[in-house]
Amino acid sequence: MNFVRLSVIKLECKKMVLTMKKIFALLLVAVSAFNLRAQTESKLQNNIGSNIIQPLAVTIGGNFIITGTFTAASGERVDHFITTVFTQAQRQLTASLSQLESLEKVKSEIQKYPLRGITLQRANGDRINLDLLKFRLTGDFKNNPYLMNDDVLIFPYYDSGKDIIDISGAVNNPTQFQFIDGDKLSDAILFAGGLNEAYENITKAEISRLDKTGDKEDVITVSIADDFKLQSGDRIRVLADENQKRNYKVLVLGQVTYPGFVYVKKDGTYLKDVIEKAGGFKPNADLSRAEVIRDYNSLDMLKKYQLAQKFRENPTSLLPPDVQLKLKQTKDSLAMLRTANLTEEDYPFFQVDNTLRMLKSESLVDFTQLNDTTSDANKFRVKDGDLILVPDKFNYVYVFGQVINNGYVKFSPGKDYKYYINKAGGKTQLARDDDEVVIIKGKGKSWITEQKEKLNLEPGDFVYVPKDIPRTTWYYIERIGAVTGIVGSVATLLFLLRIVR
Repeated sequence: MNFVRLSVIKLECKKMVLTMKKIFALLLVAVSAFNLRAQTESKLQNNIGSNIIQPLAVTIGGNFIITGTFTAASGERVDHFITTVFTQAQRQLTASLSQLESLEKVKSEIQKYPLRGITLQRANGDRINLDLLKFRLTGDFKNNPYLMNDDVLIFPYYDSGKDIIDISGAVNNPTQFQFIDGDKLSDAILFAGGLNEAYENITKAEISRLDKTGDKEDVITVSIADDFKLQSGDRIRVLADENQKRNYKVLVLGQVTYPGFVYVKKDGTYLKDVIEKAGGFKPNADLSRAEVIRDYNSLDMLKKYQLAQKFRENPTSLLPPDVQLKLKQTKDSLAMLRTANLTEEDYPFFQVDNTLRMLKSESLVDFTQLNDTTSDANKFRVKDGDLILVPDKFNYVYVFGQVINNGYVKFSPGKDYKYYINKAGGKTQLARDDDEVVIIKGKGKSWITEQKEKLNLEPGDFVYVPKDIPRTTWYYIERIGAVTGIVGSVATLLFLLRIVR
């Protein structure tokens, strides 16, 4: 029994030994394969690395910021190499410049190196014409090849004022570019970003060509399909019917539901329709002071464009408060003086009127008549660029002059000027009598001194209480003396007339 068990144990041991030998053999094969792979990869990396770090000598000549022989990396293309050399040279040239104006001027000049007509000369004698501008637009690597050792890049000399082509009209990006021999109309359209698809039926181009004196012009109309050959200095206008699909819009600000830009048609849109697009007037809109501003004078232009720009930057903030206050005070004070019943000479009033002519902008339409189908306002069209201002209702009367508290008093229908004077604290001791109190209408700024009791005040009106200037005894003596002198002169004149008779 023991003998049988011993035999079984020996058999199991032999099997284990055989299994271990197989495992060891497999491990040996795997290790050998791994080492072989590692050695192969190492050799490959060494070969690749030696190729990558192998420097190339490339020479730059001609019209470039810097010339000479420079080091390029293997596998580097022309455009990357040129850009790197230019950037380094520009940094060195401008490092010593401290004034911003001089720095920008130098940068502008050195950036004018040509991107077209570049010659790449190989060490084996091959010559390749390069157009880096076309490469940057099309991505065609034919114009941006890999560099090789001992390559020579030669940049052409050209007159940036004469050796150019100018193209405009129905293209995406009207531009000027460097002319090289062989340029055709298709090249110009390429550099101008292609034909503008917003235009229809673009089939022709007009080429303006001057003679050498610049006095004679030949205008050549060509078909775009013929790909006309260009000459240096040609000016191209791609012809197309004017496209009327433009961003026509007006800006509506103030007391409307949706303030902002509203789109209109080319020939304008009815004002009532624009207001409807803006959501209609808010309940507190003051239609009597609403206005349409158009480019009829310089101030309107400045006011319109300033408001439009402010709205684009921040729709909740238009003119700064200090600017609003200054404009309002200047306008109101001058407007009041315009029709004042004062005893000054005419010239100062002319100055006032003339200043108001420049400062004051009148609305082109009466918004209160907008819903009257028979009115001009109902048929009024706003046009591209117009600015519509709808202010908040101003429900106050301003009382100033010789009253206790100068300022705004809330409007009360049916009340006369005395009511507002009392609300302002009453008159001061130096105030003139009631018959000299002045009511200045908010609209028109007309001065009213008579029949004030029957006048209905309106929001925006002004009540002015003049000052009774204290007079000394000598003032009255001087006045009496002046009158006495005049009377004496008249009496003398009458006496002489009687003698003459």
